[in-house]
Amino acid sequence: MDSDARLSRTTLAPAAPRSALDVLKAAEQRCVALTGRISFIGVAGMLAIAGLTVTDVALRALFNSPLTGLNEIVSLTLAMAVAACLPSGTARRIGLDIDILNRFLSPGLQARLRMIGQFVLLAFLIVLAWRVGAFAGELENSRLTTIILGLPQAPFIWAVTALLAVCIPVQLVLAFGDLLECTQGRRTPGAAIAIALVILAAITLAAVLLPRSTVMTFLPATPAGQAGWFFCFLWLIILLLMPLGPALGFAGILGTAALMGTDPSLTVFGSETKKFLTNESLATLPLFLLMGSFAATAGLSADIYALAHAILGRRRGGLALATIGGCAGFGALTGSSLATAVTIGKIALPEMKQRGYADTLATGCVAAGGTLGQIVPPSTAIIIFAFLTEESIGKMFVAAVGPAIVAVTLYLLTVSLLVRVDPSLCPTRHDRGWSDVGPALVRAWGAFLLFGLVVGGLYGGIFTETEAASVGAFGAFLFALFRGKLKGGAFWSVMAETTATIAMIYMLIIGAVMFSFFIGATRLPDLLGAYIRDMSIAPILVVTIFIVAYLLLGMVMESFAMMVITVPVFAPIIGDMGYSMIWWGLITVMCVETGMISPPFGLNLFVLKSIAPDTSLTTIYRGVVPFALADVVRVAILVAFPAITLWLPRGM
Repeated sequence: MDSDARLSRTTLAPAAPRSALDVLKAAEQRCVALTGRISFIGVAGMLAIAGLTVTDVALRALFNSPLTGLNEIVSLTLAMAVAACLPSGTARRIGLDIDILNRFLSPGLQARLRMIGQFVLLAFLIVLAWRVGAFAGELENSRLTTIILGLPQAPFIWAVTALLAVCIPVQLVLAFGDLLECTQGRRTPGAAIAIALVILAAITLAAVLLPRSTVMTFLPATPAGQAGWFFCFLWLIILLLMPLGPALGFAGILGTAALMGTDPSLTVFGSETKKFLTNESLATLPLFLLMGSFAATAGLSADIYALAHAILGRRRGGLALATIGGCAGFGALTGSSLATAVTIGKIALPEMKQRGYADTLATGCVAAGGTLGQIVPPSTAIIIFAFLTEESIGKMFVAAVGPAIVAVTLYLLTVSLLVRVDPSLCPTRHDRGWSDVGPALVRAWGAFLLFGLVVGGLYGGIFTETEAASVGAFGAFLFALFRGKLKGGAFWSVMAETTATIAMIYMLIIGAVMFSFFIGATRLPDLLGAYIRDMSIAPILVVTIFIVAYLLLGMVMESFAMMVITVPVFAPIIGDMGYSMIWWGLITVMCVETGMISPPFGLNLFVLKSIAPDTSLTTIYRGVVPFALADVVRVAILVAFPAITLWLPRGM
């Protein structure tokens, strides 16, 4: 009887009330689910754009009858598709920060700084949606339409504004959740909310409401001095773990306000963001990312690795050689270092471990091979450099073929040299022969077809950059579809992966665009170039200094972050000295990718640690050093022989 009574009381007892933090964490999960549906529409829209572009290419080739005004449709609808990915990226916490000082900061202080960073991102999203909406209002008042089809532009930009506005409540949930987590047990939810409002108000006031006279009180009188001051300000806030995109954006807004006034600065922010989102050439970025995701899902990466193993497996260290070859082949489909390292690493590391390869060689060749994802065209890093410098993406892709061959060759030679010097690194048994090449070659035909269409079409002038990206994305989708790889949750997995990457890169570049505008307005690159000319420093010495700076920065910074901060300053100086910007772009990409495998903070090294948790970081460091030295040799070769980079683009 007592037992029944206790059971009855337990059953009827009211559930314990959930804390405010629990409610916010549950809301965060709902945000992920809801924004995932919105991003699905965005990524599906990109796929539809790719299909429409492929149709246009076919109609033009077969009937000489292209779709009228397709470029206008692509640029405007792509802006909406990308904006649809941003809420999901926000919910998934894709903000990129630089954690150089982490080892000097206590975990509690790191958590508090990142919490403040969440409110910085919230303020940035508010300002971003506000200014894009203001620009949409201007478009509506002026009744601006596209040139060919006469489409009104305002409705599209209003849609972008609405999607950006969706990010705000999502980020609000994340920021308040982090705040409550940091203050749990010390303050009530009401006090935490008051703190959050104070933080948000302070950030917003500093960013958009300070009059120019107030800002100028604390700044040097010359534009160059102001550029230097804001450059230091930028480094200060990013070292304090602020998200890089908002840090760049707010530094650019404040700097431009100091030069031109608050209203012009905010107007520029809205117009430059719209220009970036509707840039037709940048349609290549999300489309190539989509191509890589579908290619991996279709199993093309496994096909490439199997072919490389069949060709190289009969040699000593064959699996390590095949890993380099597989990374090069898959890099031609994905354009991402991290995706290449993860995808090939998951295939190659278990194989090498099973066959007795040393952990140093196994992890070293996977980490280094992953960098080929950005070196072998197409490459997202090349696209970003081309955008920041207004160079031709197509010519840069074609120019990358020569340096990519040099990179692959040096990595293969590095593996061969390592296993010759230290035979214990790999077994002596060879497990592949020429009879394996034929079947593997037949299986890998899809990868060759996609790469041939994309790069061959660009070089032959058959496709524009956007058309090549569309053919690649739609082709990879068809391979995944007809191989039955999009069943169950696979399609959603591709959507989530693509969404997160697009959101991270676009949020980063939106901030970089504003900071680049400010740097250009100060004429800092011109002044630095004139200073260097007055000092009579040999141009090759300047090139060497910049390369060394990239190699050093690469040890502590992520590659995209490094590019968006340095390219607006370095590239104009190199161009003024008479060097080809295409050549310098490839040198830049090579240097920043070396940073991806440079101890102590190369990102590929930590990716390898995540997929090989039983391998120590010290082992990974030792394994990657020979490949990092090969990278230095590669850069030296490309500097000494620019023709390796420039001979192919001359034929376009």
